[in-house]
Amino acid sequence: MGKLEKIEKCVQKGKEDELVKLVHDRDKNVRLAAIAGLGRAGKDNACNVLITLLLDDDPEIRSASASALGDLGDPRAHTLLMHHLGVEKDERVAASIKDAVGKLHGGG
Repeated sequence: MGKLEKIEKCVQKGKEDELVKLVHDRDKNVRLAAIAGLGRAGKDNACNVLITLLLDDDPEIRSASASALGDLGDPRAHTLLMHHLGVEKDERVAASIKDAVGKLHGGG
């Protein structure tokens, strides 16, 4: 089974720990899929992991992390997303952060 298939199984079974490991994979596509998976199936630790990824060098990873935080729906993320919105230079990432904040406010 490939890593992308493994991610889908982890999402279906709610295996947050496995998804957390895969967000640090060398393959960017695996990382992006694991980030999205945390947004769909994350539990206690997902919010912390996704917030940390908002500091990644890659804007695509930051954008995916913001989107996943919106999907996760954890209200703890709101303040940190607003902070990152104030310092984010990439317009696409900023747009993802705005969308995530909207979801946290019930607009998504």
